[in-house]
Amino acid sequence: MRPCLTILVGLLLLCGSLSAQQTFTKAQLQADFAVLQKAYKTLHPGLYKYADSATIDRYFIDCQALLNHDQSLTDAYLSVMQLTAQLKCGHSYPNFYNQEGAVKALFEQDNCLPFQFRLIDNRMLVTHSIDPAVAVGMEVKTINGTPVATIINTMLPLVRADGANNGKRLRLLEISGQGFEYFDVLFPMLYPRGLPAFRLELANLRTGKPLAVTVQGMRHVVRNEQIRKAYTISTDTVATFRWLNPATAILRINTFAAYNKPFNFGKFYEAAATEFGQKSGQNLIIDIRDNEGGDSWNGKQLIRHLITKPIVINEQQNSWAYVCMDSTLNPYILNKWAYQWRYRTDNEFIKSASGQYRSVNERQPKPLDPNYKPIVARVFLLTSATNSSAALQFAAAMKEHKLATLVGQQTGGNQKGITAGALFFIELPNTKIEVDVPLIGMDYAEAAKRPDAGIMPDVYVKPSLLDALNGVDTELVMVQKLIEKHN
Repeated sequence: MRPCLTILVGLLLLCGSLSAQQTFTKAQLQADFAVLQKAYKTLHPGLYKYADSATIDRYFIDCQALLNHDQSLTDAYLSVMQLTAQLKCGHSYPNFYNQEGAVKALFEQDNCLPFQFRLIDNRMLVTHSIDPAVAVGMEVKTINGTPVATIINTMLPLVRADGANNGKRLRLLEISGQGFEYFDVLFPMLYPRGLPAFRLELANLRTGKPLAVTVQGMRHVVRNEQIRKAYTISTDTVATFRWLNPATAILRINTFAAYNKPFNFGKFYEAAATEFGQKSGQNLIIDIRDNEGGDSWNGKQLIRHLITKPIVINEQQNSWAYVCMDSTLNPYILNKWAYQWRYRTDNEFIKSASGQYRSVNERQPKPLDPNYKPIVARVFLLTSATNSSAALQFAAAMKEHKLATLVGQQTGGNQKGITAGALFFIELPNTKIEVDVPLIGMDYAEAAKRPDAGIMPDVYVKPSLLDALNGVDTELVMVQKLIEKHN
């Protein structure tokens, strides 16, 4: 038995012994597993991008073994989470936001830490706190007796990300007030002893003085709301434009997704371009460090302001794993409106040498034309491991077409392509655990040519615990040095 599986089995037994949840029988769990396996093996076009078929088969066998006895919902959820994480697809996981009923209730307990934090070199730095016993800037050394580094290393194999990009996994383990977050979900499942109280060993990074405190857990939504009020943090800021000095402006884009917000990206960019031109700006800093993705068109609209002639952005996301879906999966698809992904015919697709399918009507990418309001400037793009999906694609296009100097850390996502575009939300019949199954990905032959990595910046900036403690924006300072050097 492999180490990762051995650790998880032990944790599952611990969780099960402490849980008062409904118990599911072996037969129920095996029925759920059958649906889970069929969904991913028949629908996922990137299943074998990072591992061969024998390895993928072993992952499913391991999951089936974990579900081969009566157990609680928590145990089953962790087993599913481990399997989907092993597939190394950032869009494949039991989505926190798509769960309902008893599954959703697992995440809505008073057992979350009363503060937010960053992870730098596997060290936990408190960034916002509503408990007076835990000051901002303190380092958390242990939680309920377990070292933070041990906790992080135990959680990492359960976190979604594309390929071997652990930087993305670490960013997802931070608590930043983004709704359901991995640490809030996983810690009570993996380390339930002592909850809802947290016994913390802290260190004052300025003095080196240790401190031991006990704080009470709380619901994540209550904590995040209290932090937003205490620190005056807006939740509706999609993007901002401001001047750092008369020559340099900062365009910060926190997301390319604004489906439920009255925000018009095109008008925002045009207003920024107009102001930049009127004030004779020279340097533009585009900050996407907190941007996980969304609609790729919302990034392309900005690129149109940065080009002087048409360019082609070829994202190579055009392959499916199936033509006719296995009809036995129909009862488990929650997004019933997705008819166009369920009912297709053979004459709509051609089979590639890799065994995937592509539309017979597939068109070459259309050139992206310049906007009539260009931004003429020296452009810098701030990147981080948070950037995946559409944010990865934006960073890739900016680098490929030399539209900016990238400064920061390797992005999340992967150069082997993301698998998304269309998704089925599959609900397992007995536990009611939902899993996201993405449907469109990169052709295996094309992916094989590319490195298993995100987009590397032109200028790498190592995150600094000391800078974070002192409120220094390390990446922005680097850009200012680059501007001064050029001048």
